[in-house]
This record gives sequence, C-alpha cells and structure tokens, in this order.
Amino acid sequence: MTVSDSSAAGGPADRETGTAELREPQAPDGRSVGFLELFFDLTFVFAMSQVTHLMLDDISWQGFGRGVLALLALWWAWVCYAWLTNMFEIAREFHTVLMILAMATMFIAAIALPTAFTTGALVFGFALLAVRLINVGLFLASSSRDEEELAAAVRRLVPGLLVGPVLIVAGAFAPSPYRELLWVAAALADFGSPLRAGINGLRVVPSYFIHRHGLVIIIALGEAIISLGLGATENLHRPGVLGAVVLGVLISATLWWTYFGLTTGAEERMRRTPAPDRALLARDAYSYLHLPLVAGIVFFALGARVSVEHIDEPLSPLPALALTGGIALFYAAEVAYRWRDHHQLRVDRLLTAAATVLVYPVAISVPAGLSLIILALIGAMRLAWELWRRPQIGTGTAGAVH
Repeated sequence: MTVSDSSAAGGPADRETGTAELREPQAPDGRSVGFLELFFDLTFVFAMSQVTHLMLDDISWQGFGRGVLALLALWWAWVCYAWLTNMFEIAREFHTVLMILAMATMFIAAIALPTAFTTGALVFGFALLAVRLINVGLFLASSSRDEEELAAAVRRLVPGLLVGPVLIVAGAFAPSPYRELLWVAAALADFGSPLRAGINGLRVVPSYFIHRHGLVIIIALGEAIISLGLGATENLHRPGVLGAVVLGVLISATLWWTYFGLTTGAEERMRRTPAPDRALLARDAYSYLHLPLVAGIVFFALGARVSVEHIDEPLSPLPALALTGGIALFYAAEVAYRWRDHHQLRVDRLLTAAATVLVYPVAISVPAGLSLIILALIGAMRLAWELWRRPQIGTGTAGAVH
C-alpha cells in the first residue's frame, strides 16, 4: 500500500515519519488496493502478453504446454505478492523500494519468457528466483513484527515458496524434455505448498482481496484487447477485420460482465465468512480457481488474434481450440469458482461453456469471422438472459456491475 493512503493507514499519527512499518491496518475491512500494487501489476500486463507470444511462436502441443507452464509460474509469483500486500501494508520506504526491485526483476523474467525454454532459460529462472526471494524476505520481515500465529504460518510456508523457482533454475541446465518436467515439478511444489504446510493463521482482508483479484481479471482481459489490436494492425486491408475486432471486444465484454456482475456478492460472502475459514476460501476460490479464469482469457486472446489475422479462412485445429476452448474454460471456471464461493451451481454458465465447445467443429470448417459471430451471439444471449432474470447468487444480484 502507499505511504499516503489515509484510509488504509488509519490517521495522521500513523503516517508520521519514523513510525511507518509493515503493519496490519486499523480498519482492515475497508482497505482498498493502493497505487504501489497497481504499479507492480503493470509487469504482469506485459507478462501475460509474453505468454501469448510464447505460444504464437510455436503453435503446437509443445508450444501450448510450455505456455501453460509459463502461466503457472507467473500466476504463483503474482499470488505470493497478492497475499503479502493483503496481509500487510507496504508503508516504509525501504519495503517500497524492495517491491519496486521485485517489479524490476519480474519485468526481466517477463522479457525472457518467450525464450524461457531455450536460450533465455537461465535469465528467466534466476529472475523468478530473485522475485520469490524478495517476497520471502518481505513476508518474514512483516510477520516477525506481528502475532505469533501469523509468524508461524509464514515460517511453515517459506520453504515451499523457494522450491519452485529453484527447480526452474535447475531446468535451465537440463535438456528438453527434462527441462519441462522440472517446470511441472516446480508447479506442483508451488500449488501444493499451501496444502502441505497449511494456511491456518493467515489473514484475509475481504475488500482488498476481492478487488485485487478483480484487477488481475482486468489485466487478462487487457491482454485479449491487445492481441486483437496486434492482429488487426497489419491486416486492415482485409475485408471484415474491423468487424472482427468489434466482435472480439464484444466477446471480451461478455466475459467481463459475467465476472464483475457478481463482485459485490463475492465480497459480502468473504466478509461474512468467519475469520478462521477465510484463508481457506481465499486459497481455493481465488489463488486456485482464478487461475483457470485467467488461463481461459489468455487462450481466447491467442485464438482471437489468429482469427483476426486469418479472418477469411477456417482456423487450424489448435487456434480453434484456443478460441473456443478458452471461452469454455472461462465459463466452466466461473461455475467452479461460484460453487466454491457460494455453493450455488450456475447452470446458464455451464450451458454456455458446453455451447462454446460445440463451436469447435464449426471453427475449423468456416471462416474465422463467422466463428467470432457465433461466439459473440452465444455470450450475448447468456448475458441477456441473466439481465432479464436477475438471478441471486449468494447476496448478489447477477448482472449488477458497480
């Protein structure tokens, strides 16, 4: 958080020189995302585009697999910092400098990402390790100033935070496919660490946690918009390209409305969850189940870019799978997320995922522009139904974007 954020710091006395430190805010439920986090997340805007670049350079099963592994590594790096800034305010200048240093090293990792499995493997691995070491240092420094239960929880998690990046560094010295296998092991270490070590004792600030994860969905959607623009830049001479861009934006908008139409209900659900259970809900619904939401958007971005570049031709199998499967994955992940969050099954989203998958045979048979039309209609019809029926999910009314 920022030094001057009065709503987070609690009052003028908290902001006096020499008293600022990593600390729990006095009014945690009202804390919002600060400018430092927004600045830090800029690196992930670029990193998301680099994942798409990695897959575009090698549109094959190997390329897609490497793209997934890269996304897993980036996602967990972001998750670790989201938990850090959720629990503690970054208020001292020294800690702010460390966050900016982490941002710089994350940017280096993002630059190296398209070659992370070839010539840039060592640069990516060491940059990611540096990002995680700074994260661990901030965790330990902050928790040592707080209650013992939180400090014990952090100490349990710290070893698992370092295993993944070390395995990726080791992968830089191994040939393929052993390099990819070490990346798989790194992902298992990252995602399995909270399950093995436990997260009892960690705190969750509802408003902050929900808003921060909403921002990462915006980042992913931003990558989809960027991909559409890049696909259209050199193809404006082709008939229908501008229309395809509009369709891509409309599809992105339906995904945006689907997610953010229930943000208020999700925040209220988190706030009503007893404090000991919040960390489990946050881990499952956000650290884990938001990953397929983001992955779905990233795959859609890839398919949309290829569609715009080849608007008058049927898509080849893998780009068609990215386009239709990415949207389907988003809706299916939405169902899983809402189920974990509210224990309600959203049949409309499930049916939309199924309908989108059924577009795949069409996408490899007809011009890409027609596939975009069909997908836009499916998303628009689902959204229109939701706006008409206004179903209740938890304490929120679907479709109400604030």
